[in-house]
Amino acid sequence: MNYDEFITEIQKYWDLRSKGLKKQANSFLFDFTKRFKNDVSESDADKILFQFCHEYIDELKFPGDNLPRRHIPFQITELLNSYLYRECKKNKMPQMRWAFQIFGKYYNPHDPKHENNPYHILECAYMHEQCDQKTVDLYFNEQVNFLWFGQHHFPEGCIITHEAFENTVQTAKKILSEKSVEPSLVEEFEYYVKLYQIYFDWQNNGRNGDFYELCKSEGLEYEPVSTFYYKK
Repeated sequence: MNYDEFITEIQKYWDLRSKGLKKQANSFLFDFTKRFKNDVSESDADKILFQFCHEYIDELKFPGDNLPRRHIPFQITELLNSYLYRECKKNKMPQMRWAFQIFGKYYNPHDPKHENNPYHILECAYMHEQCDQKTVDLYFNEQVNFLWFGQHHFPEGCIITHEAFENTVQTAKKILSEKSVEPSLVEEFEYYVKLYQIYFDWQNNGRNGDFYELCKSEGLEYEPVSTFYYKK
């Protein structure tokens, strides 16, 4: 099997799905991936999956109707999981970055025991001699996302510890000292650093004053995330 044949088969699956024929599409894809695993050599499979990741992730091919690109079905992610984590063990780039981009955000059903930590793989990708700009921005964005997560319950409380905040800021500043980062990400990072500093100062001062007014006085716009509580 060559790459064109591989894509043709996946396209058949996507076409069936777009027609609302989900059962037929899944049945077709199960048969196809079974043949792929049984009939395609590991070296040929690696070449095919490498090209698919490159086109799907880096070139943003295969657009969908409502999304920038079509979803990767479960059976294909199974193939990619085996391929990418095998390549990660060999310390290969950009495969380590791809592994994070595909499996780093959500639960990976092919790794139920969490034996492969996507964030650790991203750290290794950042330290790799072939680290690219996409990897830098992904790694920096993870620091920003952590700060975003931690402020969800401001001003009632902080989800992350002060130490975790400082460690994250230290990591982000280290990245900035070593690499160039997307300006919008830097701006977002600086916003959260200032927000946390206001919060910790306000907390250390006995929570005196209105937190939102303090933010305004510091030139910071802050809209709290809606929180819902349920009584048993």
